[in-house]
Order: sequence, then C-alpha cells, then structure tokens
Amino acid sequence: MPKYVLLLIILAVLLAGGLFVRSKWASFTAPVPTPTEAPVVQLPPEKQPKVALKFTLDGHYVTVNMDNLYAAAVEYNLIYDAKVKNSRLQTGVNAAAKLDGQSTYSKEQLLGSESSGKFTYHADIQNAVMELTLRDSAGRSIFTATYPFTVSPGKTVELSPSS
Repeated sequence: MPKYVLLLIILAVLLAGGLFVRSKWASFTAPVPTPTEAPVVQLPPEKQPKVALKFTLDGHYVTVNMDNLYAAAVEYNLIYDAKVKNSRLQTGVNAAAKLDGQSTYSKEQLLGSESSGKFTYHADIQNAVMELTLRDSAGRSIFTATYPFTVSPGKTVELSPSS
C-alpha cells in the first residue's frame, strides 16, 4: 500500500508542476507594439500664432495675448525659477481653453498663488519659458513651441520660439 501512496504523491506533484509550467507558458505572449499617433504636423509659418506677454507695472500679473490662431484649443505653461517664501524653486502657471472658432486669445495670469484671498507673489523670476501647444478639433497637437522670455514689469514682450 505505501508504494501506491508514494506513486500517487509523485504523480500529483508532476501533474501540478506540469499545470504550473503550462499556465506560465500559456501566459507568455509576444509584446504587442503600442500604436503611435501620426507625427505632429506643424502649422506653416503664416498660420503660426503670434504671442505677446504684457506685464503689469509691479510684475505680479501677466496678460497672455495670442492672435493668428488656427486651432480648436490652446494650452500653455509658463515655467520659471522664482523665489517663493525665501526659497528658490521651479514653478509656474498654466492654462487651457477651447477657442470656439476665435482666432485670438487673452488671459491675465497671476505670477504667484492665491489662497483664501491671500496672495503670494513669485519674485526674482529667472529662466522663464512658455510652452505652447495648439490642438485641432480631435484633440491632436498641431503646433508646439517653446518661447523663452524675461519678466519685464510695465512692458509688452513679443515672443519668438526658441530653436
């Protein structure tokens, strides 16, 4: 009788091992390539946006102005190094908007933060860039550019993309 019990245990172990190997082998599949979007087709120069930043006299606010917009939506980030509460850090502001057929866009942005009516203004802003993306009605990127800029209180600065 012990021979049969030992034989049954060996068969059970082999069967379990075989099922384990089979399940692992069955779960192995070749990687499926991730579908890629068609490359971004940049707008021709005559349809690229014109971008200007108008700073308030105190430099606490900037109005982002764009015209010559041939897109359904606009997204941008103003990214910079600033002194915030005596610490230097990379920070910024961003916005996104549907254009609803308009060819112009304008928005005032606080260069800082606000909480419960209390304002913290970003100071000593350096290494500033604007990252701009325009999207078509399907949400695909049709234009991207990075524009370096310097905060110039009381002035309007026309931006040109960096190369």
